Amino acid sequence: MLDINEAQKQILEATPVLGRVSVHILDSLRRVLAQDIEVTEDFPASDISAMDGYAVRHTSLHSVSRQMPVYLRIIGESPAGRPCGASVRDGEAVRIMTGGLVPEGADTVVRLEDTAEDSGYVICTNDPGRGDGIRFRGESLREGEVVLRAGDLISPVEVGVLATLRRAYVYVHQKPLVAIFSTGDELTDFHDPASPWKPMCSNLYALAAQVLESGAVPLCLGVVKDDLEAQKSMLSDALRADVIITSGGLSKGKYDLVRKSFASFGMDMRFSNIFVKPGKPMIFGTIGRKLVFGLPGNPSAAMLSFEQFIKPAFLKLMGHQDADAFHGRSYSRDHLNGASLIDSFAHGNAGNHGHHRASLVPMGRPSPANGRSGQKQKAVDCSKPGRSERVTH
Repeated sequence: MLDINEAQKQILEATPVLGRVSVHILDSLRRVLAQDIEVTEDFPASDISAMDGYAVRHTSLHSVSRQMPVYLRIIGESPAGRPCGASVRDGEAVRIMTGGLVPEGADTVVRLEDTAEDSGYVICTNDPGRGDGIRFRGESLREGEVVLRAGDLISPVEVGVLATLRRAYVYVHQKPLVAIFSTGDELTDFHDPASPWKPMCSNLYALAAQVLESGAVPLCLGVVKDDLEAQKSMLSDALRADVIITSGGLSKGKYDLVRKSFASFGMDMRFSNIFVKPGKPMIFGTIGRKLVFGLPGNPSAAMLSFEQFIKPAFLKLMGHQDADAFHGRSYSRDHLNGASLIDSFAHGNAGNHGHHRASLVPMGRPSPANGRSGQKQKAVDCSKPGRSERVTH
């Protein structure tokens, strides 16, 4: 008789990782990436302003101070998304907004607080340093960089990253299809009339709920009688799934026929009975690459067995690196990676020192000191499951 640790080990050793499917990024939430995600263009794609102010040539700010301001002629305006098209020369400036394209010839943005306008001229009272106020092309990410890796769990942060990179669809690991049925002449379902001597098949629905909660897809086959041929027919239908779960019929009584029905399909029995209570009458085996679990009929024992033995197998099937990964990660993570920051400013530039602007897209990395870089989840009908995802292996 196995102890719980050895039983868990044997189950995971027999569990494969499923192939990949292409899904819309909203359907990828809480799933595991099955591909590396590379940047296909520099981010940002052009030099843009990091603040509201004026785009100028730095040479125009020579010896500027509050006592000796510089007057520059305003030749245009560059709001976000609408480049002005002008070319800036010495003695000229372009009014620019956060996110606006830095015009040709300009190499510095003087923040709005250090300026004033008068009769078509901007009065600059401070020299922030050449290159200040600009997010240079590729400062956050360079073309070809890997920002997400196969095996990463997708949270809302990663969905934002994928959208930023214009990835509408992404490959994730397939969800297992899980066939569930309960055995017993004494059980009834919702479509049966209530009976004082026939309890409801609560295990069927409790286990289906656990399957859904784990991120897998339940295929509820219903209740099967204590008849060998009926159980073999039900099992034959269940073999279309990746995992098969039954409840009840595991003892040694006359009508406990689950072991015989499994054996008729050539199941490789890995173990039967484990040293744990409740849950001792449990079996595990494989039919080809399909995992087969026989759980006890007691509702609490069945649900506990699911949590201890089946859920970890689901996580491996879906590509999770470890069991803790399923519970997700907070998207206010402290550690830095390719998806934890965006639009971070060049801390070495005086105008941006110590300033962390709230980002629109959760992606990027801190820049060097000089400011330059080198479908909604569909509801599952338990009785009529199906896959709309494109599967590749």
